[in-house]
Amino acid sequence: MPSNRGRELLSLLLDRYERSAAFKTGTPPERRIRLRLYDSGVSDYRPYNIENSSERQEINREAKRLEEQGLLHIRWMKGEKDHFIAQVSLNAGSAETIASAYAYLGRTPKNIITDGISMETASLLDRVNSPWIRAYLEDCLDNLSGKRSRIGKLPAEADERENLFRALLFIDAQADKAEVLERVFSTRCFGNSKTFEVSVKKRLLEIIRRYSESEDDSGDEELLAFAGIVRYPEHFEFRGGLSVCMEAGGRVDFSPLRHGASISALDAARGRFELSPRVSRILSIENKANYVSLIRQSYDPSELVVYHGGQFSPSRGIFFKTLAALLPAGCLWYHWGDIDYGGFSMLARLRRDIHVGARPFRMGERDISSHLDRAIPITDRYALKLQSLLSREELADCFPCIAFMLAHRVKMEQEALLDD
Repeated sequence: MPSNRGRELLSLLLDRYERSAAFKTGTPPERRIRLRLYDSGVSDYRPYNIENSSERQEINREAKRLEEQGLLHIRWMKGEKDHFIAQVSLNAGSAETIASAYAYLGRTPKNIITDGISMETASLLDRVNSPWIRAYLEDCLDNLSGKRSRIGKLPAEADERENLFRALLFIDAQADKAEVLERVFSTRCFGNSKTFEVSVKKRLLEIIRRYSESEDDSGDEELLAFAGIVRYPEHFEFRGGLSVCMEAGGRVDFSPLRHGASISALDAARGRFELSPRVSRILSIENKANYVSLIRQSYDPSELVVYHGGQFSPSRGIFFKTLAALLPAGCLWYHWGDIDYGGFSMLARLRRDIHVGARPFRMGERDISSHLDRAIPITDRYALKLQSLLSREELADCFPCIAFMLAHRVKMEQEALLDD
């Protein structure tokens, strides 16, 4: 077994080998995997100090010992054999010699580690259905196979990876169920009320932000609610001809409340909703300010107005599906959202998961072109996200507006239309 200095030298060489193309392809490297100790005054290994003879001699002895074992090669400075090492290089001539280097250190080759992680990841991928979780795991597998460098990076520590995978599996299983309070989620998933906050939450938020259809400025609570994890029970807000019959008896009619009503998700789960026969359309509104402004300004008994919020949570999705199931033939669903990536993504999701006939409301090319002075410039990165919407056939009727946004490099929040 080499001393600490010998272990350092061999470990650094193996680190370089694992970053090489040869490692990814499993073939002998075309170029030497080397480490400069004192080569024309340049060193990759700080402990090799030519002014410190005892330290230098110890490293020389360890390097020669490793060379005798056939694990590395030494190139001495010209005329300074046994005194000053210019370079050491890994003996990577065959799979056997490389395996000997790993065995000498008692180190597991990175490809074996990554193969094991790949199997764990692929196993989880086979068990989940949520599109955003699947997209993340597929990126992880691409990363592990060397196709990409950092996308979908997984926790390096096995226990952290196990906790993350457990959380993703739990969230996927709850995808069509009611919300779970954050502490309750942690207890059910990990058997400890604080594990989620300490070990998983930060990474999960990064994954949701990247792989869901959320806007870049979405808050943490909104992102967690999208995954069905909430700090407090949700409330659904609406105005119009809706009533609920509670399982314990009694009927609550919300239609007289001209300035809006609210019901807890917990109560909503215990009741049976009924839609007034006078309602001929539903209008869901993304932003709270627009929702409040509209219900204050006018009242139409033929319209049920619903506060949508950001990307809806599983619990809110259940509420929306309940409303969609109540719609009589010919009743329309409109959605008023920001004229941006998030707004169109929400419309696409409504069409996929709630009501295939959902229509955009005040989200067209004319709406943004006539208020161009209120538009917000977009970055190149944001433009790429917008461009990706043009591949979604469910948004074909929105393509002219999206093309206008890309041509003028702008987006617009729906609050810009409030004073019209």
